[in-house]
Amino acid sequence: MSLGRPPVRIGIVGGGMISQVAHLPFYLQNRSCEMVAVAEARPSLSAVLSKQLGAERVVPDYRTLLADPSIAAVVICAPRPATGPLTLEALEAGKHVLTEKPMAHSVAQAQRLVDAAAARSLIYAVGFMKRYDAGVQAAKTLFDRVLRDGRLGRLLLVRVFDFSNAYAMAPPPHHRPAESRSERFATWDLFPDWLPEPLRNDFAWFANAGSHDVNLLRYFCAGEMTVSGAERMANGSLTALLRWGEVPAALEVSKTTAGRWLEGAEFLFERGRITVNIPSPMAVDAVAEVVLDDLAAGLAGQIVPGDNGWCFARQADGFVDALTGGAPPLTTGAEGLADLALTERIWRTLES
Repeated sequence: MSLGRPPVRIGIVGGGMISQVAHLPFYLQNRSCEMVAVAEARPSLSAVLSKQLGAERVVPDYRTLLADPSIAAVVICAPRPATGPLTLEALEAGKHVLTEKPMAHSVAQAQRLVDAAAARSLIYAVGFMKRYDAGVQAAKTLFDRVLRDGRLGRLLLVRVFDFSNAYAMAPPPHHRPAESRSERFATWDLFPDWLPEPLRNDFAWFANAGSHDVNLLRYFCAGEMTVSGAERMANGSLTALLRWGEVPAALEVSKTTAGRWLEGAEFLFERGRITVNIPSPMAVDAVAEVVLDDLAAGLAGQIVPGDNGWCFARQADGFVDALTGGAPPLTTGAEGLADLALTERIWRTLES
């Protein structure tokens, strides 16, 4: 926090599991911000949060946060169909926003949000916290350096995969609601309007489950990617073959519950390889493991050192830093829009 600058005031929309374990604690402990209130209408969660935070920090209606001129930003943890409309309402109220992923379910929806933020010069971030994973960041630094210096030769293949359908471990302690939602939010469709009806449920699944992987693919392979082909199976699997310049890239997403988290990336070069093994999102003390094979240096299976810290905590600190004049978020709404554009190109290939 800059000398003399008051803490930025933040509200949270939603008090469910992901809010309790992955957002709220980190805004409470960051001295550069003040966590003003959580908006939660479910009585059982409101009661628990009131005991933890104080009754004055829990409100039943999210509009209370949006109407408060002293609150600069909101973090939105809402049902997926409601995320887009809530984000639009918050941006139109003049609030900076960090929202859980996916930001929306079509390019048209996402464009509305990005335009709303740009028109008001607001910071808009999407919760692709894996870009904040210290191991992922170490891998990105290494990958970029190897591309520049050419020590591993030409890049031959990029592969990003996600074979996980469950956290594979218990989330940190949290309270679950005892009742269903009584508050009904406005919702948007979970698919683009051009998509045929038989593909819509699977698209909604992929837009959620595969969104991190599309985002990570674009993080490493910056710039335009083209779609060469794609195949979807009714059993809950999708593979896509893309091209990044002259380099083929494979994206593989499947609904697998194997007892452990199976997600990562491989970058195959003429004379070596970089491998990234990504931990479960609920692995509080783990970061992605980065392994380097470098033939010329005689390295085989070399673990690449990196920083530490849970990616959700690092994401929260990154958002607060952006709000207080630091670097922009790693996961802007514009990045999320580009992710959805690539996702739609994949599904147009499937539809055709």
